[in-house]
Amino acid sequence: MYRYDYPRPALTTDAVVYDRSENRILLIKRKNPPFEGKWALPGGFVEKYELPEQACKRELKEETDLELPEGKMLGVFAEKGRDPRGWMVSVAFLFLIEHTLAARAGSDSSEAAWFSLSELPELAFDHGKILQEAGLI
Repeated sequence: MYRYDYPRPALTTDAVVYDRSENRILLIKRKNPPFEGKWALPGGFVEKYELPEQACKRELKEETDLELPEGKMLGVFAEKGRDPRGWMVSVAFLFLIEHTLAARAGSDSSEAAWFSLSELPELAFDHGKILQEAGLI
């Protein structure tokens, strides 16, 4: 087995689901720490050899019961301190929809709800920055 002397981050993914007709985004209320009980973008860890977009769509399905077609990559977020668990690198994807879809809480979420971009709750992690990068706030 090859030994790697350099530090390795954990790879995660985040989904920005934007309903253009209502100017709203989909958020989940986190069921687990960190940020338990706080609102966040759907997302989670990329599994071994899984592509980030596949992981994003899988996590979206697990946390909101939504299955969406291809998303557009927004960017890579890796600033120190973005996650209290350590060095996490997230690949964020934007999913544009034309009407609000029914979402329900799943594996790692206690709630799933649509929020107007003008009335967002306090967001976990650096999810506000991700929404800024998407040009939504």
